[in-house]
Amino acid sequence: MARKFEIITELYHRTQQSVTAPQTWQSFLSSACHNYKLSFDEQLLVYAQRPDATAVLEIERWNKQFGRWVNKGATGIAVFDGEHTGRSRLKYYFDVSDTHESGFSRPVPLWQVRPEQEDEIAEALENSFGELADKTDLAVTLLSAAKNAVEDNMPDYLSELRYCKENSFLEELEDFNIEVIYKAALQNSVEYMLLSRCGIDTEEYFSDDDFPEVLNFNTPETLNALGTATGDISQMCLSEISRTVVSLQRQEQIQNRTIANPVQNEYPILENNNSERSFDNDRTHIHDTGRLSPAEP
Repeated sequence: MARKFEIITELYHRTQQSVTAPQTWQSFLSSACHNYKLSFDEQLLVYAQRPDATAVLEIERWNKQFGRWVNKGATGIAVFDGEHTGRSRLKYYFDVSDTHESGFSRPVPLWQVRPEQEDEIAEALENSFGELADKTDLAVTLLSAAKNAVEDNMPDYLSELRYCKENSFLEELEDFNIEVIYKAALQNSVEYMLLSRCGIDTEEYFSDDDFPEVLNFNTPETLNALGTATGDISQMCLSEISRTVVSLQRQEQIQNRTIANPVQNEYPILENNNSERSFDNDRTHIHDTGRLSPAEP
C-alpha cells in the first residue's frame, strides 16, 4: 500500500509539472469537464490515468446508489483519500464504462444538451449569473455566462494567489499584472470547460495561443490556485446547466407517459451469472486498503 501511494504521488507531481503547457492544459480541461464535481487534485489524477472517463464513483456508490456492478478485471483510478486523517491513503474511482447493470439498476444521470433546451439553459444561467451579453446561440451564451461568473467570483481566489506566488513566474509582477494574467487564464479555462462539456467544438473558439498565461502557474501552489478556481466556477455553471437539462428530461418523460398506452417490456431481464465486483462480492480485492462536495457523475 505504501509503495502504491508513492507511485501515485510521483504521478501526481509529474502531471503538475507537465499540465501547464497550453495544449496539455486544454486536454486536461476536456477531461475535467466531465467530472467537474471532483477536487482539482482528483481531476489531475483522473486525467493522468483515465482521461476519457466520463462519470466516476467509488465502487460502494455504484452498488448502492445506482445498482451497478464493477466489471471483473476493471482497474480503479487511484486518487488521494482526503476524508481520513492520520496516515496517507488512496481511494479508487471506477468510470461508468467499467460497470454494468444489475437486476435493480437505476439510471445514471448523464446529460447532453439538445438544441430545443438552449433557451431554458440561457434563462437559467442568466438568473444565476446576471444579464448575459450575448445569447445568439448556445456557445456565446456559455461564454457570456462564464465571463460573468469569473468576474463575480475571481476576487475570492485572487487574494489567495497573491499569498502563494513565491518562486513562481508571478513572483516579481505587480498586483495589477497578476490580476490580468489570472483573469485571462481563469476565464478562458472556465469557458473551455463549459463548451467542451456541452458538446461544442472548442477548436472553433480556442487555440494554444489562448492559454499562454497558464505557463506562469509553474509551482504547485499557483497551479492549485488556478485549478481550484477553474473547477469551482465551472461547477457553478455546469451544475446549473445539469439541473435544467435533467428537469426538462423528466418533464418530457412525464408527458410521454401520460399520452402513451401501456406496453409490455420488450426486453426480458436475463440473469447475469458472471463473476462481478460489488460491495458485497470480492470488495477486498478492489481496495489496497477542497472545496467541493462528494463526487457525483
